[in-house]
Amino acid sequence: MAINGTLSDIGLVSLLQFPNSSGKTGLLTVITIDGKADFYYRKGELVHASYGKKTGKYVLVDIVDWNEGQFTFETGLEPEETTIQDDLHNILMWALKERDERKRNQNEEDTSTVEFDTDPSKKLDRLLKSASDIEYIGIFSPAGQFIARSNSEKRYLLGIEPFIEFVASFIANYPGKVTGKAVIEAADISIAIKGLNETETVVISTGHEMKLEELSITLGEIVRGLSGV
Repeated sequence: MAINGTLSDIGLVSLLQFPNSSGKTGLLTVITIDGKADFYYRKGELVHASYGKKTGKYVLVDIVDWNEGQFTFETGLEPEETTIQDDLHNILMWALKERDERKRNQNEEDTSTVEFDTDPSKKLDRLLKSASDIEYIGIFSPAGQFIARSNSEKRYLLGIEPFIEFVASFIANYPGKVTGKAVIEAADISIAIKGLNETETVVISTGHEMKLEELSITLGEIVRGLSGV
């Protein structure tokens, strides 16, 4: 037997407590735009949770703010592993506190980043406007951390995030003191990388329609424009 519904009808915290209050065994699956999370109950006790590669009670911290999406509860399904042994109500209280702590830390980091990046980011914005067909410019430290980046469209930034994570790892693990020139070409995106000096590496990105030769030329122009940063 399966029970279906939407988060807007019940709310996630109430939904997570539903199998507990009714002493049910089964699988609660919640699907939103952010992904899919599974919650297994045994006689009302939440015994396993998974979301992507994450399992256990930390899953609740990541999903406790979900407020839109679909859910299904299938009775009788048992988990293959047990990753949660604490009382559900205690876990929910803990997850809400952890969520609030994360938000406070994130706000502090965002404030620090804005203060640190103000001047170099403005220069990247000017260079971005002057370079045709380029969507993004970023400067990274030797550890692969952001120093500054252009004020690119949010949707574009979300699209290139997996590639930027790869680029950051590439820079952090580069064997030389100055990152060498490299080009990454995917189905919908092209990225060019070049070390400015021992402490800064520039990364530019555009759509797949730009030829690699043009991208390389634009990278050179950006590098010259950033000299002395």
